[in-house]
Amino acid sequence: MALAAVLVLGTGARAQEPTASAIDEAGWQGVLGVRAAVSTAQRYVVVLEPPSLAERVRGAGGQASEREMRSWTAAAVAQQEQFIARVSAGGARVAPEYRYVRVLNGFSARLDPTSLALLEGDREVEGVFPVRIAYPAQAAGAEGVLPSSVADLEIPGLDGTGVTVALLDTGIDQSHPFLRRSVLSGIDTINPGSGGVAQPHPTIPGRPERHGTELAGIVTGSDGPDGLHGIAPGASILPVRVAGWQPNAEGGYTVYSRTDQILAGLEAAVDPNDDGDTHDAARVALIGVVEPYASFSDGPLARAVGGAAELDMLTIVPAGNDGRAGPGYGNIAGPGGAAAAVTVGAADGRLAMPTVRVLVRAGLRVLFEDTVPLGGAPSETVTGDVVLVNRVTAAKGIQGLFSTDGVSSVAGRAVLLPRGVLSDDRVEETTAAGALAVLVDGPLPAGAFSLDVPAGVPVVGLADGLVREIRALISAGVPVTVAIGGVEIAEREGGGSVAAFSSRGLSFDGGVKPDLVAPGVSVPTSEPGRGDEGEVRFGTVSGTSAAAAVTAGVAAILAQGRPGVDAVGLHGLLVGSAQRSDLDPTASGAGLVDLRRAAQLEVFADPAVVSFGTATTGSSEIERVLRIRNISTRRLAVSIGTAPIAPKGVEITTDPERVRLRPGASAEIVVRAETFDLSDEAGVATGELVLRAGDSPEVHVPWAVAVPEPVDLVSRVTLEPTAARVSEATPAVLGLVVGAVTVTPGPQVRAVELLEVQLWRRDSLLGVLARRRELLPGRYTFGLTGRGANGERLRAGTYMIRVVAWPGDGTRRQAETIPYRVR
Repeated sequence: MALAAVLVLGTGARAQEPTASAIDEAGWQGVLGVRAAVSTAQRYVVVLEPPSLAERVRGAGGQASEREMRSWTAAAVAQQEQFIARVSAGGARVAPEYRYVRVLNGFSARLDPTSLALLEGDREVEGVFPVRIAYPAQAAGAEGVLPSSVADLEIPGLDGTGVTVALLDTGIDQSHPFLRRSVLSGIDTINPGSGGVAQPHPTIPGRPERHGTELAGIVTGSDGPDGLHGIAPGASILPVRVAGWQPNAEGGYTVYSRTDQILAGLEAAVDPNDDGDTHDAARVALIGVVEPYASFSDGPLARAVGGAAELDMLTIVPAGNDGRAGPGYGNIAGPGGAAAAVTVGAADGRLAMPTVRVLVRAGLRVLFEDTVPLGGAPSETVTGDVVLVNRVTAAKGIQGLFSTDGVSSVAGRAVLLPRGVLSDDRVEETTAAGALAVLVDGPLPAGAFSLDVPAGVPVVGLADGLVREIRALISAGVPVTVAIGGVEIAEREGGGSVAAFSSRGLSFDGGVKPDLVAPGVSVPTSEPGRGDEGEVRFGTVSGTSAAAAVTAGVAAILAQGRPGVDAVGLHGLLVGSAQRSDLDPTASGAGLVDLRRAAQLEVFADPAVVSFGTATTGSSEIERVLRIRNISTRRLAVSIGTAPIAPKGVEITTDPERVRLRPGASAEIVVRAETFDLSDEAGVATGELVLRAGDSPEVHVPWAVAVPEPVDLVSRVTLEPTAARVSEATPAVLGLVVGAVTVTPGPQVRAVELLEVQLWRRDSLLGVLARRRELLPGRYTFGLTGRGANGERLRAGTYMIRVVAWPGDGTRRQAETIPYRVR
């Protein structure tokens, strides 16, 4: 058995979170879900070279019979069995946890360093990728209108009937009356057999999984109070539970998913009955969880989303909730970097917001008196003493708020919660224990918590300095009281804008992301469980997952109205019909989703956006091919024009500039970006292609050319011995910083697509000691054991370690070299 030449000692695989630059954005921080630390040590996804079912179908021209699909699926399964048997006989320890053959060919498993090295070098392995954690891209809110009226997202006679939307998220409360008509029996990839039902917290009563129930209500809810309904109340929801209560690194439980679990969910969504034939695939898949900052365009998730499209399932994903980024590589979450995904940002269309007057006193001394946004439910005037709740108490749930004899420590008081533990559950538990108000450490936007918070219990945020003073006074024994007045409505600046929390920027390959935006602030929907008196629960949610759910409902209606249009066509119609108005293109993609316009289009473009990738000053020309398809029943003459937005010296031309298309026909257009006069200022050049076909609405195709800021992708390389002689027990520790987080022109994440640790002697490459993929900025360490790439013991002498990093945007690789002495 070959011995490992490199031991993976540790990674810093998470990007440094950029500092928020706007008050509204800062207010959302800590509200949009709790991201507890979770270990994914030694978990990997192994992608194999042999074709998946999706690749076989593509090779057959996009069509295959049931018999062919089952045969190809069975062949892929058999090939995997043979592969695992072969590498196991060669010394690798491989016990797959999840296996994939439909949307991609591969499996997930825990791999020790020796097994990892063997698989990375195997002829049948295309790549080994790290498993990362994905979190719900949502927070609760307090105010809103019917989702169907947010942007006029209705078409008479169409409600999504006959269309199935697979919801890859937490389990769903299938007993909720708002969902009872639409939810099918589901699939659970975490605990098979549950049917995709929302699961309770393993140790804290009253904390069900919420997110899946909330998104399902936005998509297909019906018969709600005051006429409330989802975007596509006639569609069906196929619950695919890929996220839920799972162990975290602190010994507790957190709602999250993993890359390998999402992949398993996509496998299930394209073949719900698991018979190898995907003709029963869901028409639309909505993924409600995201990998923060991980907008890789060629990893397992991106490939699987592309594979799902080949099997005619459109995948819609949130852009992420990591706030305002610079006009280049930003903070789009995974799998939002996938070209085949409809990546959705959140628009905030509210023109007004509720506010309350807050007075804070210590005896006769006034500490604060001003108007602040109301973050929770409408309230009457309340007055009470402030009581502190620390993180330890909050983590215990509602039990932590009661003494052993059952007396509430917060009843009749205003509770001050630490910001790091904010969630709907904790706010509701505090109010259930009798608190008359909830105060939050730091600013809080209007509508940050659910309407499901009991009426009359206000939730407001206080400035950090004020909170510190309150804590100091109470700790010194000085009582502090707060008075909160009734609700007043104030005009909101920036109505009709992209939400401050919505992730922005290009994907790591320079692709245009997000594709579009949809309403994503204070969207009303269903909440799991029942109230204290058995009443059905409703609330509001904010986040890019809410916006993605709105878009999934739109896609379901569009699929019903255009049954002959495939997944690629639905993608093109959604993006091509979006309305930009004055929205920032790096934050909104093509603009705001527009259902009626999408239903009227007669042509679409494939791809829906044109990404030219990166360019450097002095370069000449970049070409892309655009396919235009006529989906109408008449002949069309289509002209192709250009509309620059922020061209930065880029000139766009098309060849030809006009085509004629028969019904169902398509034509290829060459799109050229002349970049010789491109500005050398870091950022992105943007614009649109405009397709005009008679009296049909225009089709807008966004384009972008990225100008990356020069950064060091490998830096601070060190090599430290742990003993006089290097061995497996006493390795030399290679440390380095990979990637970068830049601050100008705005916070941007630069990741590394591929990293190699190479062993050299003089001018000869002796082999690759380690290869890692999809690395987010952070510090990484490797243990060098004195062995070569094939496990052989190295002779004594001086070698060179060269660390080579390839970005995913096509710019040049970077390398650093350091001496390595073996005794």
